[in-house]
Amino acid sequence: MQGIEPKVHTSLTSRMEYFRVVLQEAVDETDSQTSDILVKISELDELYKDYLLNKRNLEKSIRNYREYHDDLRKKLTTRLRELRKKPKRNNGNT
Repeated sequence: MQGIEPKVHTSLTSRMEYFRVVLQEAVDETDSQTSDILVKISELDELYKDYLLNKRNLEKSIRNYREYHDDLRKKLTTRLRELRKKPKRNNGNT
C-alpha cells in the first residue's frame, strides 16, 4: 500500500487478525455455539470485503493522481518549450 492511508490498512488488518484468532479459539473449544462462530465468520468476511474495497479505491485514486500529474507535467513542458522559442525582446530597443 506504500504508505497510503496506513491507519486504515493497519486498523483493518489488526481487526482481521483479531477475528482470526477468536475464530481459531472458537474452533478449538468444543462447547462453542455454532451460531457464534458463524457470526464471527460473517464479521471477518465483511472486514475483508471492506479492506478490498478500500484497497481498490486507494489504487484507483493513486492511478488518477498519477494521470493528472503526468498531464500537468506534459502541459508545463510544452508551455516551457513555447516560451523558450519566443524571441527575447530587448527593453526599449526595437
